[in-house]
Amino acid sequence: MVAVLVDGEVGPTNLDIQMLEWLRANLLPHTVIATKHDKVKPSLRGKRRRELAERCDLDPDDPIWVSASKGTGIDRLRGLILTWLG
Repeated sequence: MVAVLVDGEVGPTNLDIQMLEWLRANLLPHTVIATKHDKVKPSLRGKRRRELAERCDLDPDDPIWVSASKGTGIDRLRGLILTWLG
C-alpha cells in the first residue's frame, strides 16, 4: 500500500496528480492521506473534501483526513496501517 500525502489546505498539486496517475497505471494499491485538516476552516471542510476527492479522482469519503497537531484521524490512519501490515 502506498500512502500518498496530499496537503489538505492547498489541495493536490500537479505532482500529486501525476503520482496518482502513475500508481493507477501500474496497478499499485494506494490511499490518499489529506493532511492539515485543522488548517481548513470548519465551514469549508465539506467543500474542500469534495474538491480534493474530485481532483484526485476519488469518492469524497475515500481520502483519509488527518491533523498531526490536533490528532484528528490519526487513530483511524494507525488502524489502517496495522491492517495493511497484516
